[in-house]
Amino acid sequence: MKKKICMFLVGAMCLAGLSGCGDKKDDKKSETSEKVTTEAGTNEGSSGVIADMKAKYADSVTLYDQYKSVKYTPSKTEVTDNDIEREKASLISKGTTTENVTTGIATYGDAVNIDYTGYVDGVAFDHGSTEGKGTEITLGSSGYIDNFDEQIVGHKPGDSFDVVVTFPDPYQNDETLSGKKAIFDTKLNSIVVKKVPEYNDELVKSQTSYATTAEFEQAMREKLKEENAENDKSRDKQNIATTVVNNSNISQYPEEEMQHLIDSMISQVSQLAESNGVDLTTLISYYYGLQTEDEFKDYISEYVQNYMRQKMIIVAVAKAENIDVTTEEYDTKKQELMANYNLTDETSFSQYYSTDDVYYMILAEKVVDFLYENAVVDDGSSSGDNSEVMDLITTEAATGTTTGTTTEAATEATTEAATEAK
Repeated sequence: MKKKICMFLVGAMCLAGLSGCGDKKDDKKSETSEKVTTEAGTNEGSSGVIADMKAKYADSVTLYDQYKSVKYTPSKTEVTDNDIEREKASLISKGTTTENVTTGIATYGDAVNIDYTGYVDGVAFDHGSTEGKGTEITLGSSGYIDNFDEQIVGHKPGDSFDVVVTFPDPYQNDETLSGKKAIFDTKLNSIVVKKVPEYNDELVKSQTSYATTAEFEQAMREKLKEENAENDKSRDKQNIATTVVNNSNISQYPEEEMQHLIDSMISQVSQLAESNGVDLTTLISYYYGLQTEDEFKDYISEYVQNYMRQKMIIVAVAKAENIDVTTEEYDTKKQELMANYNLTDETSFSQYYSTDDVYYMILAEKVVDFLYENAVVDDGSSSGDNSEVMDLITTEAATGTTTGTTTEAATEATTEAATEAK
């Protein structure tokens, strides 16, 4: 599945994870907090980082002439009966238990626990074994190669037997195995039986703090209503900000900075693939849905240009409206990031975020809030109480291309590549 380019404010986080948005040589200067004088005035305790951004980007931007009065239609997502059914299904799943049964015969549709070691030409190959830890698959839908599943059907728990398969040609996970015949020394440990509970008051009491199904369903409606309202507000903010971005103009991009970001991102992803034992083509195919390195370079180039456009326009609004970021806000955001992503010291933090990155994240949130607070609904009324600070840089946006999430994607790719029975 190709990851779409996130169209608003994800760059601050993703580029931070891949060597940072800011020029590292400026970090020493950026870390110095002082009184900064801008065209808009003097700000006690404000950051030189933001002043530098304004001086660097704002003059190349012509802002949308209605950026302070963007018209929008407020989102309104209702809670449906289907939503409640999903909550009920989730509760049932939570209450479902499994039992490893050592009697009976494995049939299609059964979940089974197996161990195996794969051999090609009598030699065990890398990553082709469960190493005695057992793995659970569902017969008929495991996704394992060739006719692996059907050779387990009919066996009893405790049986040891050979599963003979032929790897596809080509076999992208490991080209050395392409077209090779393999023998998996397999043991069926157990048949995994799921016990699905009935949805009733007893289940609700055992899994939640509610006493009846009616109480549970009402609570879920209220919870979903609040979540929908929060998501609707975030969506409105993003739509308003995107309107400003789409209707503003940029006369000149910082080409050297953009090329640096492109090169850094490509280099980091290449290193990530290498460190996980996966070639770059495999990783970008799995995670981005792209087939060649040239396609990946084009993708990154487009991403960086979108990111830079958004950043320049955000900074231009900040300059026009004298929006700044204090050192106290920087310190608070930094501690929040360290806690959220388990970064325990300055060294680990600086590997993922430059000083500029953190300042820009805060600035972006402030600018988007400003645009939302000044936006106008279609009927001409005020947009209402907009005191909440939007977490526009969501967990997916914040980690979509960061080392954290990219590492997760690479781990998935590595796991798939390493599981040779798949």
